[in-house]
Amino acid sequence: MVQLDNGGEERRVRLRRLDDCLTILEQAHELDLTLVTAGMAEALSERVPTIREGMVIADAIEEVLRQQEPYMIQVRPEVTRRVRRRRDPFDVRLLLQRR
Repeated sequence: MVQLDNGGEERRVRLRRLDDCLTILEQAHELDLTLVTAGMAEALSERVPTIREGMVIADAIEEVLRQQEPYMIQVRPEVTRRVRRRRDPFDVRLLLQRR
């Protein structure tokens, strides 16, 4: 099995966090929302500070994808695939109820 250095592990963690941001934005888009809400912006701002309330969701998704690019280039494929246990799935409707 290939051992990752701390930098490799940090990149993987960052990618996973950005993936979580994409999940929130994609769920909102599927619910036909067009703008980032205050709750969404608050939840995402720590990981992607350029996402703001009132931003078009499609633009926010593009911003997350841009943030992912440098990490995608540096991550090498694993020899064996490990399955990451996910937390309970995030439901964007919980954020929308806080309005």
